Amino acid sequence: MKVYLDNNASTRVDEKVLESMMPFFTEVISPPSSEYGNSFGVEAQEALSNAREIIAKKLHVNPSEIIFTSGQAESNNTALKGFAFANEKPDSKLILASAVSHSTVMDPLKSLVKYHGFELELIDVDAEGFLKHDHLRELLEKKPLLVTVPHGNVEIGTIEDIKTIANVCHEYNVPLHADMTYSFCKVETDASIADIATVASHLIHGPKGIGALYLKKKRRLRPLIDGGFQENRKRAGTENIPGIVGFAEAVKQFTPEVIEKITELRDYTHDLFKQHLTEFSITGAKDKNKRLPGHFSAVINYVEGESILLYLDMLNFMVATGSACSSKQLKASHVLSAIGLPTEISHGSIRLGLSKYNEKSQLDEFIVQLGQIVERLRAMSPVDQNFMREWKEMKDSGEYTEEDHHHDEEELED
Repeated sequence: MKVYLDNNASTRVDEKVLESMMPFFTEVISPPSSEYGNSFGVEAQEALSNAREIIAKKLHVNPSEIIFTSGQAESNNTALKGFAFANEKPDSKLILASAVSHSTVMDPLKSLVKYHGFELELIDVDAEGFLKHDHLRELLEKKPLLVTVPHGNVEIGTIEDIKTIANVCHEYNVPLHADMTYSFCKVETDASIADIATVASHLIHGPKGIGALYLKKKRRLRPLIDGGFQENRKRAGTENIPGIVGFAEAVKQFTPEVIEKITELRDYTHDLFKQHLTEFSITGAKDKNKRLPGHFSAVINYVEGESILLYLDMLNFMVATGSACSSKQLKASHVLSAIGLPTEISHGSIRLGLSKYNEKSQLDEFIVQLGQIVERLRAMSPVDQNFMREWKEMKDSGEYTEEDHHHDEEELED
């Protein structure tokens, strides 16, 4: 039996979620319409409005401030590009982003810089992934157009203090975008303290292909998709009613009991690592109360994360790694680099995402297999404590740098 431990990437759809969606595939066929449309259209409109209210209530915002999208990538692209295009000024084209932002934030920002003349500066984080507020204030003096920060980090589990960050940004009259994709429903989330926020369905046992964007009233946003009046003219196209209904049901099903269970599993995983493994370190926040529930991440010394992943997969355990090969890049994770981990250490990263469908017995078997895999890989590896000490001496003396170890993707494409 396969054991899925990668619930930070996506989750199994809840049975009640699937049940709620089915009528809108086979029975209620029409797209949403006003009270003057056919009965199917009216029923679809009622379902759309009800779902919008459920998600808005969870975010502590007004339903009219919710825009449905196809997911995290579209929400972040719309938030960043749409806001930039609608609010740019000749003397204000700078955007600030946390150095540990998700690729669906970083890549749209790079596109704005490369193709539209915007500027980007990254806000430093500390060794646990928390934003450095002094550096944020320093950069805010430059009067940026927007600041974007992840609420919960998918790779290292750190939960940012969005309320404090929002207050700092607003002191300088700068709006804040919060990517709440990985914290939504798992952590108390008041999106109203931000100006724009991103959420998605498939991380909370909802369907893939549906997400939402919170846009504070009176904030301007240029639509990226034109061609209709849907979503208050902010996102054209026939609404994905089955997905939207499923999203709302997933929100309802993600109860405090679910959070309690996945938090317990996370802490149990931490204890198992301490009991069965040596030479590893936790990545992200050390304080468990400042970590995403259900999220565990670490780097294991003297092994490659992708090798661990492949061995585990052959044994029917699915996990994730932030090291090079798994991410289809020749360089280490930008998140792990931003928190100060050298390439030779970050390549041993492993990440578990735990859900209500996981059990402690699965983790017991997992840690046994992982321990054997690590022992086998270390026996084959030329890397050990002496190697690492000599490598560090080379780096300290300037004989070796991180840049010598890899090339950027753009360089390879050229």
